[in-house]
Amino acid sequence: MFTSPYMSQENYVRFRGLWAAIFVVVGLWDQIVLLPSHGIHYYFFLTHQTRLIQSLGQITEWMAARSVSQGEVASACVSKTSMLCFAIGQPLSLLVAFGYWLLIWPDVQSGKETVDWLSVYNHGGTTVLLIISFFISRMPYNCSCGGWVVTYGALYLAWTYIHFLLPLGMHEDCEDHEDPNDCPIYDQFDWHNSRTPLLALLAVVLLPVAVLLYSGLRRLRDCCTEKVEHAELLGDNMINMEHVENGENGNTELKTSTNTFQSKKGEVSQWPLQVPRDV
Repeated sequence: MFTSPYMSQENYVRFRGLWAAIFVVVGLWDQIVLLPSHGIHYYFFLTHQTRLIQSLGQITEWMAARSVSQGEVASACVSKTSMLCFAIGQPLSLLVAFGYWLLIWPDVQSGKETVDWLSVYNHGGTTVLLIISFFISRMPYNCSCGGWVVTYGALYLAWTYIHFLLPLGMHEDCEDHEDPNDCPIYDQFDWHNSRTPLLALLAVVLLPVAVLLYSGLRRLRDCCTEKVEHAELLGDNMINMEHVENGENGNTELKTSTNTFQSKKGEVSQWPLQVPRDV
């Protein structure tokens, strides 16, 4: 699970460390820039909550991959945390990017809103990085994983409604409300407006769609991985056959299997990957 079919375990640990460093460093910079002006309201935004989940996921995936590279078994806490963050962070990053540009694009075109590099990173850059990570790794994903992101999405919608009922307001005044406490988390998602329940319904519908999309991407990834590993197996078999024919390795038995692949370093991995249900 915490390995890659495209690189050695040592290089995969380096890859995971690089991805974790990107998420942590840029995430810290974003907080340094915005926390002084936003205060606690910084953590009200779905974008920032999602990035925190993604950062934790990248750190725990790196920790688990490093344990595997050292011949150890990753702890249950690290494994379960990485799987939970993976199940939530991957599809949610796509929905955050889609929803952000869908809602803000009219204001961007009119010049009412401006977009800086941090906004592009938080609403698209992280999505690209996570998709690359998704295809490089063997992390499993299926429809049963979708319950986590659907639950999280439903809880966040409930949170926006609680924020509206209390009301808690935001870090700055808004144009549509005289009382700052009535300001919504997102101007485009304001429960004072009649269209917001429709947007909430759309979000509820899109969550399972994102889950199905990622389940399909996992099947595509596994098909590509299977071809790569079959090619590596055939290449190793041809080398072994040449050794046997040349008498260089006469005592070596050539063993093949449709389910087991062995790399030149002697590392054995199972295909398809079987993930314990308790992970």
